[in-house]
Amino acid sequence: MRGEEPQSPGAGAPRGALTRPLPKEDQGEINELKNQVKTAAPADPELDKAVGFTHFDTQASSDNLITVLMSRGDLHRLASQTLVRVKSREDERSYLGVVVRGPFLEPDGVPANSTMAVGVVTKGKTVAFMFDYHGRAEVEILGEEIGGVLEPPRFRPRPQSPVFLLNEEESARVLGVGGEMSLGMVVGYEKMEARLNPRDKAVLPRHTGIIGTTGGGKSTTVATLIHRAQAAGIATVVFDVEGEYTHVDQPTDHAAMLEALRRRGQKPEGVKDLHIHHLTGRASRNPRHRNLHRFSLNFSSLSPHAIAEILDMSDAQHERFLKAYDVTKLLLEDFGLFPRNDEERRQVLDVDELSTGYPGMTIQHVLDVVSAYIYSLSDEGRSETRSKPRASSRKQGKLLDGIGEDEDSGEDASEQASPHGPVLYSEFKSSPGKVMARVRAQSSKHEISWKALASKLHRLRRLNIYDVGSVPGVHYGSMLTPGRVSVIDLSDTDSPQLNNLVIADILRGLQETQEAHYQRANDQDQSVTPVLIIIEEAHEFLSASRITQMKVLFEQVARIAKRGRKRWLGLVFVTQLPQHLPNEVLGLLNNFIIHKITDSSVISRMQRTVGSIDESLWNRVSRLAPGQALVSFSNFTRPLMVAVDPAPVKRLLVE
Repeated sequence: MRGEEPQSPGAGAPRGALTRPLPKEDQGEINELKNQVKTAAPADPELDKAVGFTHFDTQASSDNLITVLMSRGDLHRLASQTLVRVKSREDERSYLGVVVRGPFLEPDGVPANSTMAVGVVTKGKTVAFMFDYHGRAEVEILGEEIGGVLEPPRFRPRPQSPVFLLNEEESARVLGVGGEMSLGMVVGYEKMEARLNPRDKAVLPRHTGIIGTTGGGKSTTVATLIHRAQAAGIATVVFDVEGEYTHVDQPTDHAAMLEALRRRGQKPEGVKDLHIHHLTGRASRNPRHRNLHRFSLNFSSLSPHAIAEILDMSDAQHERFLKAYDVTKLLLEDFGLFPRNDEERRQVLDVDELSTGYPGMTIQHVLDVVSAYIYSLSDEGRSETRSKPRASSRKQGKLLDGIGEDEDSGEDASEQASPHGPVLYSEFKSSPGKVMARVRAQSSKHEISWKALASKLHRLRRLNIYDVGSVPGVHYGSMLTPGRVSVIDLSDTDSPQLNNLVIADILRGLQETQEAHYQRANDQDQSVTPVLIIIEEAHEFLSASRITQMKVLFEQVARIAKRGRKRWLGLVFVTQLPQHLPNEVLGLLNNFIIHKITDSSVISRMQRTVGSIDESLWNRVSRLAPGQALVSFSNFTRPLMVAVDPAPVKRLLVE
């Protein structure tokens, strides 16, 4: 009040007190706050397990990608490609995600590119002060957990939501890496292995590409795959153009591989049932192997259209080849070679010349017909045709039907035989007249094209791989024995064209045999033996530069790929030149093991073709160490970086 002297502090208070007592109204407010603190929920102990918290979004934020901040003390707990669970606080939703970028380290309080931060770091030798820092990671949301099922995310986690690290057991379940067959260790985890189920029809039969530059580890991956497939009871067939896998029945003796096996707790071990097949007249890189098989091919098993493509026939040559092929079919029946009974006649009706050839036909049969055409177009052949009296329609009909009188008597014999004529070597030589009659009935022109065709067919015959009577063909049934490894050794052919003929023929035989096994297994309510076919140097078999000229061959491979998915027939294409493979071939593949690729244009093309692999993983492909690979399998939730297991088998190193 005015006129009253101000009281000194503590006036009215007990002697010795330093402060005045609080007014009653203030004391009431403080007591109310105390009550509120007492009734507040205690701190969530689960937050102590959080590895970080979600950050606010910015204009640079992307859909399905969130930023997670973590303290310095939690940095060691979060690594690239690890799985996390985000528990959105406000809406109580739960999300699963994977670290795709970072963790990056940033200073607290100031931007990393600020003058102060740069100055402190660069003066590290003389300045004791150091900014504290935190971690930042980019997490890709895999899905929202709803009722124990991972569903596509509809919302984003709210800011300041805790992020928890999944343990390895739960991560393996989420990633779908469980199974009996191990490919190697998943990068970013201590004990997690990239595994798959070798008996799952939805995995290996969906076909695989093993891709990478020389020295990246492709051959080691193939050798490991052969060993694991054999142990799983899969029948494995390897088209080996270099002979690298002809000794896989022996344990490895390579020092670096032995050390790598020791670190993985594994032992060197060869496969138990190796059979090596090589073409007749060609050597094997393992000539003393106890299970060595020579084989020849049957001309009748190859599609005439595939032969024309592989031999690179021109349109004119292709047309004449098909004409000669059709005439040869008629002559086989004229001479009683095929068909010989009703069953064989029914077999003829089922022949699909886009996938196989005509039963009973040999390359010499076709060459004889081509020789007859060349003779008919020569001066001698033309003069013989002009000087010969025209046969009656009755006799001509008998002649064309192959039911004329005995060749050694009568007027028909004079029609069939001639002192001059084509030189024949097959069974057709017994009656050149029949051959010439069929040729004249389907006449042709352009002698030069016929001679060019004959040159290509003679070159094919001189390979001496077709219809070699003393050498058996490929026994496909034995190749498809459970757990057997069959190596087709093509190391001594020195011809991609010859390799393609062999691969095309054996692929067709394997597919037909597996079809029969599958049907029989279904009829008997049994399971069919899984088959894995590995094709080395796949870019030479189906190159992009020739795919437009090899439509029939590609259609054969595509048909095998499509049918194989249902009949447990898996294809594996191995190449260091994926840029030479057409998109049509890459489109057949659902699984990829991608080793180091240094060409950025190849990486870009693979990135467009493969899909489902985030950019952060592609950025690592050019820097992968030998043995590391980007692995994408149909059973995996997402692609993984994998350190592929060392091969326990012996592999010949090829320069």
